This record gives sequence, structure tokens and C-alpha cells, in this order.
Amino acid sequence: MYQYIGIDVSKQSLQVYDGEKDSSFPNEPNLKAFHQFIQNKKEKNAEELVLIFEPTGVYSSILRKYCIRENLKTKIVNPSQSAYFAKAIGNRSKTDKVDAKMLYSFSALLHDKDCRVPHESEQASQLGAYINSYALLVTNETGIKNHLRAAEQEGSITPDLLALLHTHLEQLEAMKEEILQQTLVLIQADPSLQRAMENICSIPGVGKINAIHLLYLFLKYPEANRAQLTALAGLDPMIRESGTSLHHRMKISKRGSHLLRRVLYCAAMSGVQHNAEWKGLYDAFLARGKQRQVILVAVMRKILLVSHALYKENRPYEERGKNYKKNLN
Repeated sequence: MYQYIGIDVSKQSLQVYDGEKDSSFPNEPNLKAFHQFIQNKKEKNAEELVLIFEPTGVYSSILRKYCIRENLKTKIVNPSQSAYFAKAIGNRSKTDKVDAKMLYSFSALLHDKDCRVPHESEQASQLGAYINSYALLVTNETGIKNHLRAAEQEGSITPDLLALLHTHLEQLEAMKEEILQQTLVLIQADPSLQRAMENICSIPGVGKINAIHLLYLFLKYPEANRAQLTALAGLDPMIRESGTSLHHRMKISKRGSHLLRRVLYCAAMSGVQHNAEWKGLYDAFLARGKQRQVILVAVMRKILLVSHALYKENRPYEERGKNYKKNLN
């Protein structure tokens, strides 16, 4: 049996609900007050504790690391899932106390396999920091380029401002390149990571940036199976059918990492041009009348799963040629 504790994490505090009363503790580096609360719970109750909270970036990282250090089981709930659950139970207000109670109630949906001590890889954490920084620069770069395009069409931008924005774009490009080089240095410092990177990059069409994102995914979720990896990338199918009144074309869920999907999409676009296996898959589906976007999603899924197989088996890619029909049935 478990005793569940719902925790709403914010920058300043941990709002806690244990099924009986509300409590609040400072979200400080050592979680001293919260640790005393947990120790009291352990002394008074025979049930094993399970902490339920949402990932809130750096704000929840302290709690996550605490759970690893203290060997505490958790259920880290996807924010979109908890939002749907809050609506389902009729929550109209959104406060720290309400959210903590909602997360406690989420325990009704949990099974034993859902509750586990979090896993954290130092390598994954470091790679994640580089990837997030790189993604931030890409977002800024895209925003400035869109702004420039709109301003130039309007004809309202001055030459000085245009030069300033172009200079900033050059700086962003230089920072992106520096982050990429530092990431590669981090990977090359570990022979096992370097070998895994080389194996993933051995797939024609998969470049260094693609491989870094895939390597990060595999390090962060070492126990994930094929179905779970597909879901983490948001490439799992979403079926919407209800009797005869609702028949929609099947789509992917898009509930996973949009950044990973973007990387896989670029790899798929390159792969169907430079990889005979992906080109064979693309042509075979195209001959069946499938839409191009549907085919690219299938190629994205293949790249993800083949990369994972190479990572797990520690081997390079072996191209199987254009005859891909045996894999379509």
C-alpha cells in the first residue's frame, strides 16, 4: 500500500496535500523543512510514500533530485494530463492548494508500475542543458528572421536597424555553433557516448544535431520501449472514432517533444534523398497512394526506432537497400 502526497511546485514553495491537511514548505536547495515533514510521515505510517507532482523545469529539479537521494517513489505527471484531469473532476479554480489536492486525487488513476524512484543521468542532464540553450537560440533566430521579413515587406525598417538585426543574427549563429562544438566535446570525452553518437550518425541522412537529440532521449529514458519512445516523440497514432457519427483520419498525437519531432522531420527529409532504405519506404508508400506527410511520419518513426536499436546494440547502421516491401506488411 502507498500513501500518496500531492505537491504543487512553484519557484518559492512546495504546496503539499497528504489527504488530510495542507502544508507549505520553502522550495530551497536542501529542502530542510520538507525533509523533516517526510521523515515524520515515514515514522508515523507503515505505507510507502509516493510523491505526485508536475515537472516545472528548474523549479521541480530540486524535488526530483531529493527523491533520487532519499529513494522516494514518485509519479511525475505530464502537465497536459493533469490539466485534463482537473477539468474532469470539475475544478473551476486554479490555486496552489487546489492543484496540490488535484494531484493527490490523481493517485486514483495510478498503478504500482507507475510509481518509481526517478532516474537521473548526469550525462543526460548536461546534454539537456546544451540542447535547451541551442533551442532557445533557434527560437530567437526564427523570431528575428520573421520580424525582418515582415518589416522589409512593409518598407518601414531603417538601414541602421536592418544592420543591427543582421549583426544580431550573426551573433546568434556564432553562439549556436559554439554550443554545438561544446556539446560535441562533452560527448567525445566519454568513449561510450562517442561510440553511440557515431552509430546513430552512421544512418544516412542523420546529422550531428539529429544524433545529439536522439542520444539525449535515449539517455534520459533508458528503460523506454519502442511504444514509449514513439509516444515521447509524439508520433504515436491518435484514433478518433465514435459509432457512425465520428470518423476522422488517424493522426499522430503530437503530445511528445515538438523539438524532437522537428529534428526527426529534418532527418526524414534528408533520409529519403540519401538513404536507400528510407527512399524505398517512401516510394513504396507513395505508390500505394499515401500522402507525403503521412509517409514522412512513417520515416520519422523508423529513424527513431532504428537509432534506438543501434544505441542499445552498440553497432553501426547497415543499409538494406531499396527493396522494402517485406517490411510494409
